[in-house]
Amino acid sequence: MTITEYCRQIKVIADKYALTRFVVDSKVNFDARSGEQCYVNGFINFIDGSALYFAEYLDLFYGNIDKLMYTYHYQGKENQLIFRYDNASHKPMPPKREHKHLPDKIEESPIPTLSDVLNEIFLANQWI
Repeated sequence: MTITEYCRQIKVIADKYALTRFVVDSKVNFDARSGEQCYVNGFINFIDGSALYFAEYLDLFYGNIDKLMYTYHYQGKENQLIFRYDNASHKPMPPKREHKHLPDKIEESPIPTLSDVLNEIFLANQWI
């Protein structure tokens, strides 16, 4: 898969959810970089006032797409953290670089996709 194909998939996923009655606004930006790299970021605002902000820095390496950096930050209408997946360094460092923040703890977590995160949001809410 190329970076262009991956970005096209991200757009398809975001557009699919944007067409639901649960999303009031969304935007995805793509910034292609040299050397088969791309920075993707965007947001999705939901009908209950919650929002998902996301970003990925991608690199095509020997035919595989690596997420060098990612964050999927989901917050409530009062801007309170509901959850955030990221691979940022912290002090103290979590047991594994890939982790999930919850309001009261940080736990190890595999690298999610945008689709995984949106499914988690939709399954956890009453809108469905």
